[in-house]
Amino acid sequence: MPDRALDMAPGAASVDRLELEGVSVSDLTRDELFDRLRGALDRRTQLCLGFCNANMLLKALCTPAYAASLRGFLLVSDGLGIDLCSALFRGRFFRQNLNGTDLIPAFLAAETAPRTLFLLGARPGIAEAAARNLALLHPQHRVVGARDGYFPAEETGAVLAEINAASPDILLVALGNPGQETFIAEHAHRIDARVLMGVGALLDYTAGASVRAPAAFRFVRLEWLFRLLREPRRLGRRYTVDVVVFLAMILRLRLASLARSRPVRVARS
Repeated sequence: MPDRALDMAPGAASVDRLELEGVSVSDLTRDELFDRLRGALDRRTQLCLGFCNANMLLKALCTPAYAASLRGFLLVSDGLGIDLCSALFRGRFFRQNLNGTDLIPAFLAAETAPRTLFLLGARPGIAEAAARNLALLHPQHRVVGARDGYFPAEETGAVLAEINAASPDILLVALGNPGQETFIAEHAHRIDARVLMGVGALLDYTAGASVRAPAAFRFVRLEWLFRLLREPRRLGRRYTVDVVVFLAMILRLRLASLARSRPVRVARS
């Protein structure tokens, strides 16, 4: 069974998580998350991991079915938008930014025990190129399967059979959100893998098909701006209109939560 986050009341403040409209984002450090991943791998239990950024949270707030699918995930914070949301609702930022593009390679580099991986997603040829580069970067691990994400729904059973034949320790799913989290949520119980992660553009970066923002952009948390400048047509709405919608929505939810918590004064005759 997936490692599920504890449920709390909507909008509740917590030391160890942000809980908003049923979406629970855990406040973990990198080392704590690495321990969770190793625990699932060593105990051979299943853990579904998602990297929750502002775009994912906005889609979850607008789509209850997507929000429901995320309840089976361990979600961690990714990006400035989700950090600002935490400050607004919890009065504190997340302790660390845990974006998957940095965290997954760091985990593979730190992990001395040999692990097997299956790469699913991206355009044809990308997963295979990423697999070759991962073999060079992390020779202690082994990629046991790679497949692109352009398959019709009727081939899903064959895709699952291919994954299960390889029986990987780690399944990296790069179908974008909400597609990758929806795929994991719907099929995790049928997949023979210990850790399942929605990884966005990680395979493109690993394959060398996309370029990461320079370190200076990443340091000041403006990687989104670099991506927007490089791909304005594809990412324009996400980083302009959707940002405004996201900020308006979380402000409205915050005002509503303050109104609910305001004490009621009883008039005395």
